[in-house]
Amino acid sequence: MSSPVVRKQADAYLQTVIEDELVLILRDTGKFFSLKDVGLRIWNALDRQDDLDALCSELEREYDVPPTTCRADVDKFVGQLVESGFAAYG
Repeated sequence: MSSPVVRKQADAYLQTVIEDELVLILRDTGKFFSLKDVGLRIWNALDRQDDLDALCSELEREYDVPPTTCRADVDKFVGQLVESGFAAYG
């Protein structure tokens, strides 16, 4: 089974930094996401790593978190990004 792949939908949103947060705004709806801490770390990692297995491996080492916990949290977060239109699987 291949690892899930996720990609940002760069044409779908605008972004701006406000203090220590990144705010993403969907162009079509105005819906927004505010990212910081680990969520921002995952978002930025998607610029160079779209393979979720590899991304989870990086995060497991960086944050010393068990693989199953990391994967569940990453899957939930990425699912929210996809559901909201900021990213897409595939």
